[in-house]
Amino acid sequence: MFHIKICGVREVTDMEAVFKSGADAIGLNFYPPSCRFVDPETTLAERLASKAGELGLVRVGVFVNSSVEAMLRVSERLELEAVQLHGDEQIGIVSRLRDHGVTKLIRAIKLPTGPLTIQAIKNRADPWASLGIHLLLDADGGRSHGGTGKTLDWAVIRQWAEQRGDVSWTLAGGLNPENVAAAITKGAASSVDTASGVEAERGKKSGSMISQFSENALVALRRS
Repeated sequence: MFHIKICGVREVTDMEAVFKSGADAIGLNFYPPSCRFVDPETTLAERLASKAGELGLVRVGVFVNSSVEAMLRVSERLELEAVQLHGDEQIGIVSRLRDHGVTKLIRAIKLPTGPLTIQAIKNRADPWASLGIHLLLDADGGRSHGGTGKTLDWAVIRQWAEQRGDVSWTLAGGLNPENVAAAITKGAASSVDTASGVEAERGKKSGSMISQFSENALVALRRS
């Protein structure tokens, strides 16, 4: 679906920085309590989505416990390429979205930031993976639903991925320019996602950090 996603972009200059860096996807955060929130009903959201489309970036809408109707409306209005479920949504929502033409879905799988076991990942991920959903392995942010800056147990994630074999997934959780290469190598990731890891201050993206993140990620991805 994508190799490098920069999530929580809120300015047109963010889009340009993402494109120039070599990343290929952006996430628009539609969760109101988040410091990265963009109101999907505003002209700002339209401008951001339009610019991303012009640049050829994959546009992912990040939703937290939104209604199917709201996700469908926003997806159509902003011409999103994918819908990311990042809340407490249940399995049943997949068929409802697919019935209405939403075929590209991403499910955030929130994992503990301490030592992991393969079984713990399977318990959370397998029900969604069995439906052919693209998974995003993220650090459990509790009520904040992500953006914590905490990392995961990459070595165990690699073991899970090698054992599972047939799952499409993205590694997230505390990735930044300094650790993304190691995360890709140790976790055997072919796709990565970051939000807080490329911010100079909370909620505000840094063009130089986006550039360094993507550069380091691309080098590691080519080697993997």
